[in-house]
Amino acid sequence: MGIVLLSIVFLQYKLKETERVSTQFSNHLFGYPIPPETEVIEKKQFNGRNWIDGGGSGGYWNVVAFIKMSSKLSREDIVDYYKKTKLFPYPKSDKLGVELELYFEDDMRMEQFTEGSYYRSGTGTIKFINSYLMNSGEIMPSQRMAEIQPRKIDFVIQIHSGFKYFMQLD
Repeated sequence: MGIVLLSIVFLQYKLKETERVSTQFSNHLFGYPIPPETEVIEKKQFNGRNWIDGGGSGGYWNVVAFIKMSSKLSREDIVDYYKKTKLFPYPKSDKLGVELELYFEDDMRMEQFTEGSYYRSGTGTIKFINSYLMNSGEIMPSQRMAEIQPRKIDFVIQIHSGFKYFMQLD
């Protein structure tokens, strides 16, 4: 009787692992400080089996977390703030390697699926923070747009990754 009960408890724990790991992964982004003069519009986390960027060959659980914000800062100030961001840990790991993505309102689109949504550039590419920087670490001249009128800029920061999960049934 004890073995059966223990087996049921273990199975329930493992079946909830994907949600638990996805939440832990997302909390790394959600706990990151936001820039000054910036307000959070929404925070979202989605996870599911092989759904990001077409899925792949199977065996992985994908998780994406994003924060949509509005800021009085310039694009240059936003890039400058986030260029100092260290790599985030992979899900189910202490190993660092997940890069921060950054999308500005004039070059982003939301990809929507039944499992959830995530952001890409207007051309469908991933925009890691380093794509706004030159090799020297300086901000690219194209990101140094002077604002004629002070206004708020909407932008999204995002992380995504995948991990192996219990009973990888595809």
